[in-house]
This record gives sequence, structure tokens and C-alpha cells, in this order.
Amino acid sequence: MTSSAYVTICTYRARAGEEDAIVALHEDWQRTLRARARGYLSGELLHDTGSPLVIVAIARFESEADARALAQDPDYAAWHRRLASLAEVEPACVTYVSDWCDTRLPVL
Repeated sequence: MTSSAYVTICTYRARAGEEDAIVALHEDWQRTLRARARGYLSGELLHDTGSPLVIVAIARFESEADARALAQDPDYAAWHRRLASLAEVEPACVTYVSDWCDTRLPVL
């Protein structure tokens, strides 16, 4: 199945003992801010099985403009500052355009 989306992938290293807080913060975003994120398609949080403090956050949007609008939201900025406080260094983010996606993957 083909798809086009604007994708942000952020990689960071959690402070030791803050892994659960990072997951909880992403769950809180889902409950409190997601509805305001225009064009938000999906997100995923991964941890490296060999180094569990290494975390990758993937967010998919309909467009770059939608992702930028969220980044400029003051509540999102506060959420992001909280996330950065749980990491050893500021998350490194890279943006992509998705050319293909298998949407039949199970949602856990």
C-alpha cells in the first residue's frame, strides 16, 4: 500500500531510571494533546533491546505544515521541555517523507 506522510524520528538516551516516565509522558500526550495535533497520523515509541536507555520516537503527519504547527504550540513546547529533562541530552530529530508504508501492521 502506498502512502505519503511527513515523518519525524527523534532519538535520545533516557536518564537512568526515567524510562517509565518517558513512556508515561508519551501516553499523556496521547490523552491530552493529540486531539489538537492537526494532521497527526500516528506515533510510536521504541527502545533499543541491546541498550534500553536508547529511545526512538516516531511521529507521522499528513504534512510538514501540520508537524510545524504542533511544534509551535506552547503546550507542546512545554511537553517537549519535560521530555528533554528526562533525557541525557536534547533529542536528536530528523525529518523524512514517507514513500511507502504497510498499514496492515498490528497495533499493540
